[in-house]
Amino acid sequence: MMDRVFKSKVGWWYHLIVLLTIIGCVFAFLGTKIVAMVVMLLCALLILHMLMNTWYKITEDGQLIAHCSIFPEKKIAISEITDVEASVMPVSSYALSLDRLIIYKNGRQWLLISPVNKSDFMKLLRKHNPDIRIKEPMI
Repeated sequence: MMDRVFKSKVGWWYHLIVLLTIIGCVFAFLGTKIVAMVVMLLCALLILHMLMNTWYKITEDGQLIAHCSIFPEKKIAISEITDVEASVMPVSSYALSLDRLIIYKNGRQWLLISPVNKSDFMKLLRKHNPDIRIKEPMI
């Protein structure tokens, strides 16, 4: 078995944020306000970097690593995961979609993620830790 990377699913709202940021950049450049241009370009770069660099890795040695752009990586031993639950909670997380999974560690919420292929992701998690409970049916 090798490490497996799952990209984050991208929701319609994230595409809307990208579009609004691009429109904001155009207006900032048309208005020729230097501060607005710099701020909008930095926002656009961060949003695009997040789009291309949000993923979840299940390692061969049983680790789950969540990576989201410039933010610190989150790591957990899959053996420490107690539950997984489907969710649409709109809170800040390492997820670009509202079609999310809540990962529980010791019965407490640890992280929200949104892997593209949830069923393959869950199969691989349970291969490392068959004791993971699923709190809701996976879609």
